[in-house]
Amino acid sequence: MRSMEAVFPGSQVDPDDPRYATLVRGFNQRFVGEPKYVQVCGDTTQVVQAVQRAVDAGLRITVRGGGHCYEGFVSCNDGGVILDLSPLNSVYYDSTADRFCVEGGCTLWNVYSQLYKEYGRTLPGGSCYSVGAGGHIIGGGYGLLSRKHGLIVDHLQAVEVVYVTKDRVAKVIEVRADSPTAEERDLFWAHQGGGGGNFGIVTKYWFKDPPRAPSAAYLASVAWDWDSMTYELFEELVRNYGSFLQKNSAPGSPYQDLFTLLHLTRKEASQIVLTIQTVSDQPDLLQSAIAEIKPVSLTLSPQRVPVGYHHYVPHVALNESGTASGRWMPWLEATQTLNSSGPNQRGKYKSAYMLQPFPQNQIETIWHFLTEPGYCNPQALLQVDSYGCQINTVAPDATPVPQRSSIMKLQYQTYWTDPGQDQEHLHWIRAFYTAMYGPKGPYPDAVMDGCYVNYPDVDLEDWPYLYYKDNYSRLQRTKARWDALNIFHHQQSIRLPDEPAP
Repeated sequence: MRSMEAVFPGSQVDPDDPRYATLVRGFNQRFVGEPKYVQVCGDTTQVVQAVQRAVDAGLRITVRGGGHCYEGFVSCNDGGVILDLSPLNSVYYDSTADRFCVEGGCTLWNVYSQLYKEYGRTLPGGSCYSVGAGGHIIGGGYGLLSRKHGLIVDHLQAVEVVYVTKDRVAKVIEVRADSPTAEERDLFWAHQGGGGGNFGIVTKYWFKDPPRAPSAAYLASVAWDWDSMTYELFEELVRNYGSFLQKNSAPGSPYQDLFTLLHLTRKEASQIVLTIQTVSDQPDLLQSAIAEIKPVSLTLSPQRVPVGYHHYVPHVALNESGTASGRWMPWLEATQTLNSSGPNQRGKYKSAYMLQPFPQNQIETIWHFLTEPGYCNPQALLQVDSYGCQINTVAPDATPVPQRSSIMKLQYQTYWTDPGQDQEHLHWIRAFYTAMYGPKGPYPDAVMDGCYVNYPDVDLEDWPYLYYKDNYSRLQRTKARWDALNIFHHQQSIRLPDEPAP
């Protein structure tokens, strides 16, 4: 077996290496670790060797792809080893098996640009294209094409996984939906949304027939000025948005090619912003959507500033009737325009799925936390993404992602740079979330449907049910079979069946 140095020299980064300070940090600047070393891996063989070395030395393993974990699950591995997969970043077509490969260290931009330019294909992933595809895919993976094409994992055919046996031996296996044993099929199923850092390290994702990429997209980004906003107009806007999605999130909707992001910002941001993309050949649907969503007596404005971690669409004109004309762009350029990586800052996030539009008490709560005078942060917001359509054609137990009836997906966000302000910003978002849902969080009921595992939140108490609902017990059985020694674990990893509940 070749040594790790055979892939490329200098692959182990120790604390005295000038790269160490960078490679132990997450994209979120709140999280900086002190691992014993960082192992940079360039192929599957090197991953197997790195895992075996860590297991033999009794070192905890965490895995870094794009570094975008919302919590410290990767970086905060003091005394352990971080495996950095970023050189494992090829995207290619395997003609012998008639399938496409995305390696575990790819970023989403690697995926989009290579699949598009070389094959005219894409995957329905997120807009933040510096995110690692490995963590994104294994947590379900959704984005601006998901209403049209479903979640990324709905297109997954196979995964190559490095795991550790009960005898503490690192091995590699490829598992598929049609693998010969039930245990192997369970391991594949677990990688269709069971979250990262649970069973092993995915070095390759295989897709049989990924969607054809759109040739073009129409974009619009419009806003309403906070200076003109009253509670009554705010309530009308939020109700209109929920009603529009309630009417147009069923599979086969004429709006399934359209994706919307409503950025309900703190008033210090100066504007509430609606961003829309459609890849339909009927661009007028974009204007129709805006007309249904906007309050009748509130004037639309062009977007002037970015919101959250999203860029805005420049040069979108408003016509005489006050609707946006939309901006036509080649689809790959539109994907670049909407890239939402943003700057490295400190941040905190929370999530929720919604089955119905916002009830009255929640609208009142949102208004309060966006306008209360005791907190001032133009980078604090509630982002409300459209959901449903093709996503909701899949059964709740067909993948570990059980939320297959939702119409909206929520992401609470706040950003800052000064470590001394941590508690101020954390208090605001935690108080907001508790006021919306109570101490249990958005527990599944007639309106809410839990949380998104790819927006992890360590504040959640019953996170297994909020993320996975009734699918959690199958994930635990899979964990017991494939990672019985709990080699791969973090604060919200799948627990072994005999472990106490979190």
